[in-house]
Amino acid sequence: MSGATIENEFFDRDLSWLSFNERVLQEANNDAVPLLERIKFLSIYSSNLDEFYRVRMPVLLALAKLSKKENNNVAVADDLLDKANQAIQNQQQTYGSILKDTIIPQLQQQHVNFVYGTAIPKALDEEVCRYFLSQVLAFLQPVNLGEAKSSFFPDNNELYFLIDLVQNEVQQTIVLNIPSSHLPRFYKIIKGNETFVLLLDDIIRANLDVLFKDAAIKGCYSFKITRTAEIDLKDEYAGNLAEQIEKQLQKRDFGLATRFLYQPGVPQTTIDLLTDKLNLQNANLVAGGRYHNLKDLSAFPVNIPELSNPSWPKTYYPTVTKGKSLYEEILERDILIESAIPIVR
Repeated sequence: MSGATIENEFFDRDLSWLSFNERVLQEANNDAVPLLERIKFLSIYSSNLDEFYRVRMPVLLALAKLSKKENNNVAVADDLLDKANQAIQNQQQTYGSILKDTIIPQLQQQHVNFVYGTAIPKALDEEVCRYFLSQVLAFLQPVNLGEAKSSFFPDNNELYFLIDLVQNEVQQTIVLNIPSSHLPRFYKIIKGNETFVLLLDDIIRANLDVLFKDAAIKGCYSFKITRTAEIDLKDEYAGNLAEQIEKQLQKRDFGLATRFLYQPGVPQTTIDLLTDKLNLQNANLVAGGRYHNLKDLSAFPVNIPELSNPSWPKTYYPTVTKGKSLYEEILERDILIESAIPIVR
């Protein structure tokens, strides 16, 4: 129809992905949802966002670069990448507010003290130090970035500390792993009727003087690097465009770092050193919170039945009719088939 404007009937797939994740975040903020279930929704949100950075952010970065080339017919909204980044930033602020202003205070009302962003209570120091020495210390592997022969490749979505220190009057920048793949992310201590839940990150922070003797710790900052997953674009974009995006991705190093997420406050000189040493020039540099990988909240070590959804009782499906085949039964009605279904022979 001449002069008529036909609006796009579809949402952008990437903004839609982020919109769905925002819906998950709304459940974490829903007072009608039991408290411990809301913590699980925070975990789901964090896991989904990591997946977005692995699968979709490499494509967005490639499209944004291709769209700026001259004589290129790549049609991409100029502000698509900016919109995605802004949506993520807004959601992250909401996430922090839900956890710190709502979830943690409500846990305290139940005598559960989630030590998050605050110092570990002095009354727990002895037990925390004992746990560090007996369980944690053996898994720590410090790497000095200043050493010329130092070769270090951070694993995808693993947790690390970036530590600035002075030892023997020498300034050093150390990368230290947080071994959450080998140890529980949370450590629970019960004192009387109070339960304390500590993060592995903070247990390590509190004992850095044990690991780096006679050193002055100038700063300790958490970070993680998210790397791209294998991406198949053939079903998503037309042949020529898919080839251009793939070529753009192939220009980057193996295991493309799509996000360098770090705790605010890291000195710029330290960021520059890490970016150079770890080849992060093409990654999104994102200042986040003090803690990363909060998908680990799915393993929050508190079990209070009245703060969780009621468990579903087992339901046993009626037995099939003797003398009829399972196929004949399914023709008459739907049957849920599972390994425990009793079958009359």
